[in-house]
Amino acid sequence: MSAPRTLTSLAALALGSAALVGCAGPSPASPGATASAPAAESAAAPTSVTQPTAKQPAAKHSPTAHPSPAKGGSSQAGVAYCRASQLTVTATPMARPENHLLITARNKSGKRCNLGIIGLVTFDGMNGKNGKNEKVRAEAPGGLGGGPTILEPGWAGYEGVALDRQDVPGDGTQATALAVETEGGDVIKVPFAVHVHSPAVTPWRDSPADALAD
Repeated sequence: MSAPRTLTSLAALALGSAALVGCAGPSPASPGATASAPAAESAAAPTSVTQPTAKQPAAKHSPTAHPSPAKGGSSQAGVAYCRASQLTVTATPMARPENHLLITARNKSGKRCNLGIIGLVTFDGMNGKNGKNEKVRAEAPGGLGGGPTILEPGWAGYEGVALDRQDVPGDGTQATALAVETEGGDVIKVPFAVHVHSPAVTPWRDSPADALAD
């Protein structure tokens, strides 16, 4: 074989080998393969970081300082019932709604207390028809649910009392005082002259408007 043909054959063989290497791509040990791995890990990293783990639980929201009676729940179960010595109880006649009283129980102590769900109201008076002293208990609503009313120092709970229900027979009673019995078992008397005819009381509410709307 002549020298020119030998050189031509070697050149062709070298070109073919280069083409095969180009089609196969870089090997795992080549610089091109190792550069792509960190990029893939970086893209996946934020997903694993944002998920809470057992060692790092999700943050909990702090409870509100004064929950409504419907949102009191087990978190407030350890609060002691309000005692008579902790409360100032008043009764205020209301023009609207007509023939209603607003009972206000305010925590005058420096310690939070549990007013409960409802304060039972009893009127002391005299029946004009038979001339006898009577105690008239305001009817409480049925199916009470939800949580208690927790009073921080200075806060108050409110009850509405319907004094005269026209659909009930009878003449009613002229009351000279009323008493509010708390869920803690204390009875708080309030001097108050009013005529009652089959009265009814609402649960404790966080505002006068809510108490009178029931």
